[in-house]
Amino acid sequence: MERRPHSSISPSTIFQFNAIMKPLHSRVEADQLDRAAAMLKVLSHPKRLAIVDLLGKSKGNKEHQMSVTEIYQALDIPQAIASQHLITLKDRGVLKSSKVGTKIYYSLAVPQLLKIIDTLEDYSIHI
Repeated sequence: MERRPHSSISPSTIFQFNAIMKPLHSRVEADQLDRAAAMLKVLSHPKRLAIVDLLGKSKGNKEHQMSVTEIYQALDIPQAIASQHLITLKDRGVLKSSKVGTKIYYSLAVPQLLKIIDTLEDYSIHI
């Protein structure tokens, strides 16, 4: 298959591309795109996705909380690894925590992220 040089892109194709991209730029400001990309980067690790998904599986409670121990046991990962991911998620504003006695409980600070995870799960079925 012969490759066409870059200069052979027709003005019509460029216009169509710009027409498609323009609505995105008019709907979303650059700083919003930066924040969204940063959030996706935080969620890009499978264990962090699993933590958010686990905390989102509430039993009818909007404020589902789990201790560090409950989280690392449920995910079958070492406590140190779970703690590192929990701190990252908390520092980036994905999770919030509360301390009761000597235990720290985590919950979702941004429950809307579950929609992203649901979409990714639906998409992963098709790939």
